Amino acid sequence: MKESRLIIIVLACLCILLGPIFYLFNLLYPNLIDYVNIATNLYCGIIVGLVTSICQYYSSKRKIINSIYSTYFDVYRSYYYSKNKTFLGHYNSYSVYKKIIGLNPKIIEALDEYHGLFKKYDSTYRKLNPIIKLKENYKTKNIIKSSFLWFNKKSFVSFFEPLMKEVESILININEKRFEKDKEEMIRMYNYMWGGLNKK
Repeated sequence: MKESRLIIIVLACLCILLGPIFYLFNLLYPNLIDYVNIATNLYCGIIVGLVTSICQYYSSKRKIINSIYSTYFDVYRSYYYSKNKTFLGHYNSYSVYKKIIGLNPKIIEALDEYHGLFKKYDSTYRKLNPIIKLKENYKTKNIIKSSFLWFNKKSFVSFFEPLMKEVESILININEKRFEKDKEEMIRMYNYMWGGLNKK
């Protein structure tokens, strides 16, 4: 992605500079070479290069966005399953916690290749990597309590619910239509697998 962006910038600069250069040489040395023919060939090459680089840039951008979206949605799915399928009053907090722990490294790895066309931290970057404000209840003791207490509904909800609202907001900002569709499919699959016991 970064390489494609650099090529786009270089080719765009060449496209802007070649016109005045050829015009100046044509004024100074009008009969030296066939300026029109050479300029036409160069501009054709530049246009082909620009189109190819722009396509590669946006293809790489889409892959990064999809990768980050899938990572967030994987956490959201894990939370939904844990919330709606309890075992004798126990919520599986640990599986959700593991997904959350693995979230940051995956996001950082994907964003390492990201660079906006005009600046690195563009609006898309901020959507993919927003600042999440963690509250006081995100402490180790609360994680342990939520994971190991048997009747842990209160600690599960207080710990994960605010965070999952943030995750849901991020998914909506990235691609609202896709999120609504994926959420619907997730609920349908859950109800199919578990007999429609919960439809939250």
